[in-house]
Amino acid sequence: MPKIHSRVGKNLKLNNMKKFVSENWYKLMIGSSLLMASFGFMVHSVSPAMADSNNQKLNVNSNYKLVPTNADGSINVKLSDEQLDKIIPKNEDGSINVLLTDKQVKMMAPPAIQSINIQEVGGSETCWTSKGCGNALHVTTP
Repeated sequence: MPKIHSRVGKNLKLNNMKKFVSENWYKLMIGSSLLMASFGFMVHSVSPAMADSNNQKLNVNSNYKLVPTNADGSINVKLSDEQLDKIIPKNEDGSINVLLTDKQVKMMAPPAIQSINIQEVGGSETCWTSKGCGNALHVTTP
């Protein structure tokens, strides 16, 4: 008896599988076609890598030149007067107009206290001496 039950179970599974395939065959075909297409796309989307010691292939543009840089990374550029006039136009008297912000003007202003070194006044030598409550400037007369 157990052999009959196993045979009925196998037939039932086989019938279910046949029924599924007969009802959904187009879904299986579309799914397998998409899977194959995705593999084909993946294979062709990755370009092959090849080693080559010929450096000329890197320079596609023959006008390519290296630009020397300074230690701070800046570059030196020489401009003619004509090129400068196009960039910064001059006034009739040869001067140029420069617009500065208030912050830039304050940075350019001289300090309120300035250190000076007077070595001579009117052709006469000078020297600093300290007397009493402060320093004094003495001018030697000839």
